[in-house]
Amino acid sequence: MIMIVRLARILVILLLAAFTLTLIIGVARPETGAIEKVVLLGLVAGCVVLAAKVSSLASRAEGRLQRH
Repeated sequence: MIMIVRLARILVILLLAAFTLTLIIGVARPETGAIEKVVLLGLVAGCVVLAAKVSSLASRAEGRLQRH
């Protein structure tokens, strides 16, 4: 069961990383306006926070599973 939690954590973090890269590419494009860049940077920050949250939740779940 712990292996499933670890695999899920890795998959979610990889998906967030791919999404973050697409957002960064959007920020780097010359056609992107100033307001769009601010929104994209906010989304990038949200992805980083979400990845940290996923990692901490998965760590807690692993700890609970090891105790049982």
